[in-house]
Amino acid sequence: MDTKKLKEIRQRLSNECANLATSINRSRVAANEIKVESTEDEGDLATMSHDRDLINNLREGDFSRLRLIQNAIKAIDRGEYGECVRCGKDISEKRLVAVPWAVMCIRCKEAAEATEAERGHMVPVGMEGEEMES
Repeated sequence: MDTKKLKEIRQRLSNECANLATSINRSRVAANEIKVESTEDEGDLATMSHDRDLINNLREGDFSRLRLIQNAIKAIDRGEYGECVRCGKDISEKRLVAVPWAVMCIRCKEAAEATEAERGHMVPVGMEGEEMES
């Protein structure tokens, strides 16, 4: 990948990193605002609990993607960006433009997803590498 393209992707990753940090902070504030009130209404308690769990799950997903983005920025800085962690071959530029934090080429990603599907575990798009600790 040429230097100009790498700079563009690094800037995009940096912007996404900043956006995720803002989102994580908003989620934290929102979770803190959902306080368990002194209510005996089971419906209200269930709704508050559900909302808090949903916010926490979204925040966990944001943290995972943030970690992948930070790793991609470090890989750019080390000159290792775009190498598949599984087979070592180059990840296609088209894939990196679509998912700049991708850590696997499409062939390895499909194989990993097939393996995870067989085990009954699905991995959200963009969370490549998280499931590779087998």
